[in-house]
Amino acid sequence: MFAERPQHERWEMVSVVDLDSQKLPDVALDHEGYATAVAATDNKQLAADADMLRTAVLDNFATGGTNTGTKVFASTEASKRQIKVHSDAATRFGDKGTSVFDGADNRFTDAYALKTADGGALILFSHTHTQTDAVAHSGLQINPGKGDRAWLHGVPRTSIRYTFVCNDAATVPAKAEPSRLIGYTCARTDASGPPVASWSHRA
Repeated sequence: MFAERPQHERWEMVSVVDLDSQKLPDVALDHEGYATAVAATDNKQLAADADMLRTAVLDNFATGGTNTGTKVFASTEASKRQIKVHSDAATRFGDKGTSVFDGADNRFTDAYALKTADGGALILFSHTHTQTDAVAHSGLQINPGKGDRAWLHGVPRTSIRYTFVCNDAATVPAKAEPSRLIGYTCARTDASGPPVASWSHRA
């Protein structure tokens, strides 16, 4: 995830995020030529802080951006992909099941920000969300895929709750304008759910 370590009396920031563009915003440099760090949370000099960005990202997945996602973020390739994940899930199983996203406990609450030349900031943060797939009625089952066997052991389930941990990157203006989600990377970290009745005694 994120890590900081001293290097020649300076701090080095590390994050892994798939960015949609190789070009990052111009970062403001101090009088010694180093990038300028700013507060990522409770920063009244920015249009949004890391907590607001995290809430908006979760809303993109959970509601398609209806509540806060499309208000906090301008439309970018990254935000559109998150909203598409939500919309695709709504029709994924047809009338045979449902797929619902929600926020989850996030152990990675640290966030980092660098001041940009336009007075805004580049903010790197993490979020955790779940995706719960469930059958619509008895007699149906969800067969775990190969990538889930470490958690689900190939046992058919009536519902599966997947947990994802993600790194996100956004540019935030200094004035009251929408921020821009410029990339994110998610990895599945858990999967669980009740087995179908015929497997209950073996799972």
